[in-house]
Amino acid sequence: MKKFALAMMMVWGTSTALAAVELKLGHFASDTHPCGIAAVQFKKNVEQRTNGEVKISLFGNNALGSPPEVLEQVMLGAVDMSLSGQDQLAKHLPFYDVISTPFAFKDYAMADKVIDGEFKKWAEPELLKKGLVHVSDWEWGFRQLTNSKKPVNTPADLKGMKIRTPPAFAYQAFVEAAGGNAVTIAFAELVMAMKQGVVDGQENPVGTIYDLKLYETQKYMSILNYTYSSMVHVVNKKSWDKLTPAQQKIVTEESITAAKAARKALRDAETAQLKDLETTKGIVIARPDLGPWKAAMGPAWDKVKARVGADNFKRFMDIVEKSAK
Repeated sequence: MKKFALAMMMVWGTSTALAAVELKLGHFASDTHPCGIAAVQFKKNVEQRTNGEVKISLFGNNALGSPPEVLEQVMLGAVDMSLSGQDQLAKHLPFYDVISTPFAFKDYAMADKVIDGEFKKWAEPELLKKGLVHVSDWEWGFRQLTNSKKPVNTPADLKGMKIRTPPAFAYQAFVEAAGGNAVTIAFAELVMAMKQGVVDGQENPVGTIYDLKLYETQKYMSILNYTYSSMVHVVNKKSWDKLTPAQQKIVTEESITAAKAARKALRDAETAQLKDLETTKGIVIARPDLGPWKAAMGPAWDKVKARVGADNFKRFMDIVEKSAK
């Protein structure tokens, strides 16, 4: 009987070990960025609440490749989950580019209402068709413009400047509509490109500009809030199906909790970061009248509409209009 009991214990021990599911999470935030910190919180809480039955292996700061490459790995099943920019998802689901329509959102409250509400309902079934489970939306933020040359208050000031953008359709459309020359440079190469003077400027949220120390090469900033960008937490469907319903619930809850923590941290930090950039880092910050910028966006809106389709563009604008009421 003792031998039998020992054998059964060994079997149970083996089955318990096999029951543990390891999920790789790839993303592009640095360890010090609020989303990088929130990812650590997500990992810790999931592992704790599942009693170690679900392990999260983190690969931040582009450790698994560029953001588009990581998303492709998730779609292929080589990586289980990612925090992918909406612009990366738009390469596979063009309608996602509607979110980046210049000046669609007036503030964070409107962005939250749209992205956590009607747009989420729209996106989830479409992502599933691509083998991706939508878990939650994290934050990257409203994007601002920086450059090394001069103050930029109007689109005319941007004319002829080389501005780095990610390989993202709508961001490039904005730069070109405003009169600049959009130059595509991968996120991992952004800092070096700025140091080498490959381009005159770039566009990113305040938190990213601060976190990457872009103030070392960029002396002028224009607060435009021209578009809102998020990190979308998606999971490969086959990886998702390895989890029990209870485990899926925990992963979803902790992802949402982490997303809220990252949003709060990013937004809370922005005021202090802007003050530090201005008073300590010597950055000249312009807060232009947005009227001329919005007035210049006709060509950008036309490009977005052509890319996503007139019906999808109208559907998104109807959602935005409804959220403003």
